[in-house]
Amino acid sequence: MNKNILYLLGIFFSLSIGITSCSKDTQVADPYSDWAVRNDAYIDSIASICANPPAGENWLRILNYKIQTEASEGLGYQTYTPGKNDYVYMKLFPQDDIEPLGISPLGTDTVAVHYRGKLINGTVFDQSFSGNWNAEVSEPRSFAVSGVIVGWTTALMQMKEGQHVELYIPASLGYGSVASGEIPAYSALVFDVRLEKVIHPKGPDDRSLKLKME
Repeated sequence: MNKNILYLLGIFFSLSIGITSCSKDTQVADPYSDWAVRNDAYIDSIASICANPPAGENWLRILNYKIQTEASEGLGYQTYTPGKNDYVYMKLFPQDDIEPLGISPLGTDTVAVHYRGKLINGTVFDQSFSGNWNAEVSEPRSFAVSGVIVGWTTALMQMKEGQHVELYIPASLGYGSVASGEIPAYSALVFDVRLEKVIHPKGPDDRSLKLKME
């Protein structure tokens, strides 16, 4: 066989071994490494922003509704000192200063909502609309206020019809240590939320009838 051909084959073989070796040594970084720590630090940063918002921004910090309810009923939470993970954080969009907004839902109500949910790395895991929100074509989704994660229920009962917020939920008020679909365990959740409508259950305690009578 021609010596030049043997020489070229030798070089090719050496390069192949080198590439294979590099491939084995190269490890793909885990995008969810130290996930719990990163999410906890993220909520730390949000809590700090909420406590000292930038000029022109309006934020709310809302205590977990279960703690609020149990404390008001004298069930032992009077001496409990809530931490940052006992709150949800809401950034109010400027148009929310325009009155009048509608009423706030009760835990027994159903709501129609536009939303987009993301992880702290920007990954979208659920949404009621694609692309940019458009009031003329976007269809809200409806669900019971008490039928969602604690962070959502807590926020919804403080929102009003027509309100648009960016909602930050610590993992403890979301899915906690359990993964759910595309949401890894220990995930803080970020939502763009528009409360479209509050729907009251019909019956003798129908709040919409009481409001008409007032």
